[in-house]
Amino acid sequence: MNMKLKRALAGLSAVTLSASLTACADGSGSEGTTYSESTTPAITVAINTETLAEEEQAAVEDVTNLLKDVELENKTIKWFSFYDPFHATTAGNTKSLSLELFERKYDGEIEYIPTTWAARFTDLSTNILGGTGIDFIAGGDLDSFPKGVPNGQFEAYDDYVDFSDELWGSVKDLNDQFELNGRHYLIATQATAGEVVIYNRNTIEAQGFDDPAALLEKNEWTWTAFKNMLLDYVDVDAEQYGLDGWFNEKPLMLTCGVSPVSLDNGRLVSNLYDDRLEKVMSFMYDLNQFGLVLDKNLFNWNVHPEFIGEGKELFYISGIYALEGAADIWTASYGNPDAVMFVPMPRADNSDKYYLPAGLEAYMLCKGAQNPEGVARFMECTIAASMDPSTIEIGDNKLKNDYSWTDEMVEMRHKLNELTAENPMYSIHTGCPTDMYNMLDSGEYGIRASFYGHDWPSVRESLAPAVDVMIEEFNASLDEVQ
Repeated sequence: MNMKLKRALAGLSAVTLSASLTACADGSGSEGTTYSESTTPAITVAINTETLAEEEQAAVEDVTNLLKDVELENKTIKWFSFYDPFHATTAGNTKSLSLELFERKYDGEIEYIPTTWAARFTDLSTNILGGTGIDFIAGGDLDSFPKGVPNGQFEAYDDYVDFSDELWGSVKDLNDQFELNGRHYLIATQATAGEVVIYNRNTIEAQGFDDPAALLEKNEWTWTAFKNMLLDYVDVDAEQYGLDGWFNEKPLMLTCGVSPVSLDNGRLVSNLYDDRLEKVMSFMYDLNQFGLVLDKNLFNWNVHPEFIGEGKELFYISGIYALEGAADIWTASYGNPDAVMFVPMPRADNSDKYYLPAGLEAYMLCKGAQNPEGVARFMECTIAASMDPSTIEIGDNKLKNDYSWTDEMVEMRHKLNELTAENPMYSIHTGCPTDMYNMLDSGEYGIRASFYGHDWPSVRESLAPAVDVMIEEFNASLDEVQ
């Protein structure tokens, strides 16, 4: 990054910003929708433009001046989603800094075209066929990539960006991870930390365990340390439960350093016979066999994060967003802020690296987009906003002042981001063709099976041949993409 860029971004240190997960609502605008592991909203940097002082307005203008000096013929881009992370809303969202930059530099605007979570893909196809000219959708949950490309839902954006440009160059490696058949379809603007292990220090201390945060500091936060704590703690008769949370399997699986399927030179490949995958599946199988996972069947198939605060549960795996909200909400589950802590997923014992599940802010250019140039310019606004170093300090203060985080929690968040950036892990099986996804994600004969008591070698032998055929068919379909 050149000095001009650094100075301009650093000049935003007084701006009221926050780099946190945007609260979202369902397609009707009402709050309270429950989302799955793959529906994390886009990560935005928010700004309350009505409260900016004169010098703060000037700082925003400095960043605006770093963007391309071009005149957009079409100043409106159309955003299609079940939530709106960019505009100020009655739900309390503030305008995103990326939109503020887009407005100031290009006199641009974002038209929000709403849908619902359940109908989003059906509605997308209808709009594409109807020539509505929808421009872009969220892609960070990876539930539409890569399958949406041969399905004719998305277009490559290579013709509208220049990866030798400073802003795009800063995210080139990230985007190259998702290159498909020589082209870029997933517009990745930043990588973020994914799931964490939440615990209560009072419970850890009462059991005489080493604090997981201290083990992490000594590079001893491993699968074995994680499992041994659970073995020593779990006693269902005494209402001492082990590992809780929805969708624990994928973040645990990714700690081995390989995903079940991945992209290699722009083609889909299977990793089902990789030794690392077998080791992590064996680890998860042991968690099941020793009764270390909360049996949700005992609780009407519900999770119970409040057991953490009550001292009746050892670990809870969740996105860090579970703690990024009003203190009276998250403390009701996990306990007093002075006792609540989190650490990254444990590393494999035979690895010297932490391979950690990563979040992703990304978008996709829709087929038939009416303003791809406008989307490209807006993406540059988004990259510039996410690069702003001032959001770190201001975001930290927001966590402490608004969410009641302790200094140790904030420091751990920085540590987590650093570790995740070293070896970020994604699994694109969620965005594979539906039949392949259903097989790979199954709790009976897929990547979740070991966690539910099925041995991996047997599961793999029945799974791999069918996956190989589906991968071959998918790769062949890529050759037909225009």
